[in-house]
Amino acid sequence: MNGPDQIWPEAVRTLESGKPFALATVVNVRGSTPREVGAKMIVRDDGQFGTIGGGCGEAEVFRKARILLEEGSGARLAEVDLTGDFDQKEIGTCGGIMDVFVDIWSPARDLPIARQLADAAGRSAPVALLTVVDPGARAELPPGARSFIDPAAVENGGGATIELPEAARAQITACTTDAIPSLFEFDSTGSLKPITHLDASGAPRLFVDPIVGAQRLIIVGAGHIAIPLCAMGAMLGFHVTVIDDRASFANRERFPQADAIIVKPFKAAIESLALDGHCYLISVTRGHAFDEEAVTAALLQPCGFVGMIGSRRRVKATLERLGEAGIPQERLDEVHAPLGMAIGAETPEEIAISIIAEIIRERRTGIRDDFTLGARFGRLKRNST
Repeated sequence: MNGPDQIWPEAVRTLESGKPFALATVVNVRGSTPREVGAKMIVRDDGQFGTIGGGCGEAEVFRKARILLEEGSGARLAEVDLTGDFDQKEIGTCGGIMDVFVDIWSPARDLPIARQLADAAGRSAPVALLTVVDPGARAELPPGARSFIDPAAVENGGGATIELPEAARAQITACTTDAIPSLFEFDSTGSLKPITHLDASGAPRLFVDPIVGAQRLIIVGAGHIAIPLCAMGAMLGFHVTVIDDRASFANRERFPQADAIIVKPFKAAIESLALDGHCYLISVTRGHAFDEEAVTAALLQPCGFVGMIGSRRRVKATLERLGEAGIPQERLDEVHAPLGMAIGAETPEEIAISIIAEIIRERRTGIRDDFTLGARFGRLKRNST
């Protein structure tokens, strides 16, 4: 899958082969659109890598990107109006507008920054790409001027080749650390203000594009539910790790799509992983004692998503014990349990779909509620014998 974490390694491969490319990045959206801010695709003379949503809108951006490639330099902002999907007779399910910035990357100029970005994506490091979308009245900032942003360096007054006021550096640091792609313009005080419309104002516009590496799906327990979970996680572009203390269950034959398989006691395995905010850990072990062990180990790290299956009664008792053991209540409140959206799932495959659906909702919207599969039906089957 051409996931977001693969864009920058592909950019490096292209530039190292001596070929330029046009990078198309969604910098702003209005209404319902097929892709979110920050989505991007690489356009080369032999085709494209990645997608900004497909259809006529992507085809039009591809056409404009190829023109820039033929010209060999430059940058432009393209408005993709999906309210009528160009020449289509009917309006599709997406009825919004995307603002897409297209600029040329060349081997001689841009290979070093592409390598920095690819390295950061591989490590899920909190850095960002800063790009001038519109220079406004500042002629010294050409469209497409770019800089690699490391929050630690920015806080110390460095790390950016684009000159920034102190207030702007602080805002960019916050966006980078929080991994929130944002389109800004300078105001009269030198601060940055977010914008959603690109009407000409004479003020410079910058796009802060945090680098998000491969999000990790850690499946604790290698029973029946774990098999479809691994397959679906890989299909969605997650880096998938499967953990179990039994080699007869956690092996390559059962999990051919897994990126990593760890055969260790659950606690030791989780402690060996550097969990962060890009991690989704789900406990589907063969017993509640193991789930409690796994969830405890995950909550002691800054894991972004922690979930476990089980009945409401079992979940309540488990979380109470964790609270008594000293896990802060705010962390316990973040646990997704009982895990799985309310779709009436019964089979391991259906339960896996319900779990993946809850992960997607959290991943895309940040919204969660208590009306889960477990809350509605009162139970979830164990996933293993």
